[in-house]
Amino acid sequence: MRRTKKEFLDYNEYRDRPFGLKWGTAFAMDELVKGIDENAEDALKDLPPQSQMKREEIDQVLLQSFLYRQKVTIQLNTKDEFGRYLENIEGVFFGESDEEYMTIDQYQILWEDIRHVGLKQETKWFDVSDNKTHDKQSFRPIDWNNPKQQVELQLIKDEFYQAFEEENE
Repeated sequence: MRRTKKEFLDYNEYRDRPFGLKWGTAFAMDELVKGIDENAEDALKDLPPQSQMKREEIDQVLLQSFLYRQKVTIQLNTKDEFGRYLENIEGVFFGESDEEYMTIDQYQILWEDIRHVGLKQETKWFDVSDNKTHDKQSFRPIDWNNPKQQVELQLIKDEFYQAFEEENE
């Protein structure tokens, strides 16, 4: 099949690039694509408002965080320029507070800025019962009495088995 030569002609006052590569920048760089995805994710993020807590309720949650070294999530009353609540602050309360503010990790937070404080529920790395990303079939034990599994194991052995030198003699 013969192809015709590509010609880029000027149109009205538009002057195209003088070299033969017309769409050299059509494929975006990886950093640009990641930045676009992060911006889209940030634009779609909308944290629902939690209930406004009283100081006594906040103190109870912070006491439990202090005693058991549990992480807390704090939602502030502060909103961004689009009227959305800011991202929650997470950290452990080490007992540092006074009349005006409290300290979570490196953040000093004014008491009147706090909307809601809750204990963060951490999932353990070894707890696979709640993990829905794993296929439960892949964790089943081998039943040596099951003839179907014996056939599967025999097929695997026949396909990938390599004899040792002693067996070749």
